[in-house]
Amino acid sequence: MQLQQIGRDDGVGAICSVLETDGGVIVRDFLAPSTLRQFRDDIEAHVAHHRAGSVADSEVIQRFWGANTKRFTRLAHRSRAFIDILTDPLYLAAADRILLPNASDYWMNTGQMMIIGPGEKAQWLHRDAENWPTMCRPDGFEVTLSCLFAISDFTADVGATRVVPGSHRWDDYTRKATPEEQCQAVMSAGSAMIYTGRVLHSGGANVTTDQWRYGLHVSYVLGWLTPEEAGPLGVSWEEVRDLPQVAQRLLGWRASNMNDRYAARTWTVDYEDVPLGLGLESPTVRD
Repeated sequence: MQLQQIGRDDGVGAICSVLETDGGVIVRDFLAPSTLRQFRDDIEAHVAHHRAGSVADSEVIQRFWGANTKRFTRLAHRSRAFIDILTDPLYLAAADRILLPNASDYWMNTGQMMIIGPGEKAQWLHRDAENWPTMCRPDGFEVTLSCLFAISDFTADVGATRVVPGSHRWDDYTRKATPEEQCQAVMSAGSAMIYTGRVLHSGGANVTTDQWRYGLHVSYVLGWLTPEEAGPLGVSWEEVRDLPQVAQRLLGWRASNMNDRYAARTWTVDYEDVPLGLGLESPTVRD
């Protein structure tokens, strides 16, 4: 059992075809070398000062997080290169096909560094759509789409993500995956694993003594659902005012697209688009 691998040039059709059958696909060399290098350099400036583990008052969250895993968000504030990753045209094209049949738009669920340290145990297998429990069911539809970018090489020893291909199509979401049904997303730095919100997966065990696995999780969620990350609290309007509107919207700094049938939209201020409702100067949007 293993994940299928394709090239970026194979296009969105190939990505969505594999997602339909397997729920996850590895896209080789997804990131341009310059983007990967810049993002890695930016993140390295923050890693040493960030603690491992969670301070949450919940044993379950602490176990899920991992005792020797560093997680942090606010990536649009920490790296300009993150915007290029967040708005990658190929990833957005896949999200359009997977998510837009059930919403007028979508926004960032979270942009999160997942840096698994030496000796870390494997997470339990889970589905990302479980963040919205009533939506995570065999007869439902996809509400979130995720991509895990390998910022360093993902090997089996450093905790390459475990995946259960095809588990999004199971008739019973309560059943457990057998070891034979699982595989790991082994891939080189710059590659990425795109996967649906209903496929079983988890961080793998890092059995090394001195290596850290650098993973970047970027996910989108339907615009009418609450995301994991409070995007506008992690990046200021001053930092996003000159970004393309698609980046502003994904980060939570624009109202959702208008639903012309009902004349309805969400995430407004005084029923206006967010910048206007807050009395902020209209942004200068670059191409």
